[in-house]
Amino acid sequence: MTKTRFIAHLLAVLAFWPCDMILGAESDHLGVSQISTQSGGYRIRIDKFTPARSGKHPAILVLHGAGGTLLDGPEMRRVAHQLAEAGNTVYLVHYFNRTGTVFGLDAGMQKNFSAWLATVRDCIRFAQQDSNDPSPVGIYGYSLGGFLALAAASDNPAVGAVVEHAGGIWNGETKRIKRMPPVLVVHGEGDQRVPFQKYAQPLVGVLRDRGVPPQVRFFPGEGHVFTASAMSIVRAKAVEFFRQRLRR
Repeated sequence: MTKTRFIAHLLAVLAFWPCDMILGAESDHLGVSQISTQSGGYRIRIDKFTPARSGKHPAILVLHGAGGTLLDGPEMRRVAHQLAEAGNTVYLVHYFNRTGTVFGLDAGMQKNFSAWLATVRDCIRFAQQDSNDPSPVGIYGYSLGGFLALAAASDNPAVGAVVEHAGGIWNGETKRIKRMPPVLVVHGEGDQRVPFQKYAQPLVGVLRDRGVPPQVRFFPGEGHVFTASAMSIVRAKAVEFFRQRLRR
């Protein structure tokens, strides 16, 4: 094994190991388990967060950003946890498993976006099958996950609502955005990684043109990675948005 492959393998192990500890710690409050599905011939890990009360619940996918589960995982699990506490069955999708990716670098994201998008679409169908409920699902996507969420929801009746956080339209290709479900657009106006004026503002215009005026929550003092206080607002806003749009 080369040094590069060894480091990549070690990072992959580290990406999974802390999350096992977190899953175990949270299991006293929610049903939290590791499950998997297949996409493109690869095993895709999913962390499933199940509400304590029985019955059918709206299904929501949570998609991490380019930091993968190693960097984005802790915050995405907080999002998943709060959504599950609100009565949703939540699927935190490790879509990087499709390509063996640990971190999403720019060249790799361009190369793998289509494969990841196919995996997200597969996981939408899986969530409906796993929950035994054909109702449309919700998607919360952060950064790269936000780009994927919008693309996966476009012209897809299996998606009923999207919270798009710090993402936008992939490569500015507005043709990717066709018929859309309700969308909540969340963005920091000081974002340097995914600039507000380049991505968030055009997205709002495109959604309006498609006949789906989005809800927006813009944060003047936030960058690409939100502060803890801002994220607490985002999580609460996401809970309420999905509650309104995914009612059973």
